Amino acid sequence: MPGREKCWFCLVWIISGPIRAGLLLLPFRKMAPMLGEHCSNLQLAAVVGDTQRQRAWRIGRITELAASYTPWQSKCLVQACAASILLRYYRIPYVMHLGVARDSEDTDTDGSAMKAHAWLSVGPRIVTGRDGHRAFTIVSTFVSPALLNKPGDNGVLDAS
Repeated sequence: MPGREKCWFCLVWIISGPIRAGLLLLPFRKMAPMLGEHCSNLQLAAVVGDTQRQRAWRIGRITELAASYTPWQSKCLVQACAASILLRYYRIPYVMHLGVARDSEDTDTDGSAMKAHAWLSVGPRIVTGRDGHRAFTIVSTFVSPALLNKPGDNGVLDAS
C-alpha cells in the first residue's frame, strides 16, 4: 500500500471513532452539517474529472478497509462521513444519499420495520455503501459545500 494510502487508513481509523460517537450521542440535526449541504431528496451526481474519480475510488476502498478493523461498528454512515472528510480535503465534489427500505427479514406484527442506508458517490461511481443501495428509497441528499458555492457554474450538478 502506498504511503499516502497508509496515512488515509490511519486517519480514517482514528476519525471513525468520534464520528460513531457523535452519531450515537448527538441529535441528527447537530451532525447533519458535517454531511454537507442539504438538497432535499434528489438523486444527484457531481461532475468530476478522471483524476478526481480515481482518487475518490481509492479513498472509498481505504475507508471500507479501515472500517473493517475498528473495534466499534463503522457501518455505512460512519464510512460515508469519514470518506467525505478526505474528499473535502482534496476538494473532490461528492453527493451523499440517505435512504430507507422495508426490512423483510425483521418485520414486526404490523410490518413497519425499516432499514436505513447511506452511500457516497463521486461522479457516476459509488465510493462507499454501494452494496444494496438500489433497494433503498432516497429520503435525503447532501452535497459537498464546494458544489453549491461556485457562482456561475451551472454544470456542476447533474440530476439523475
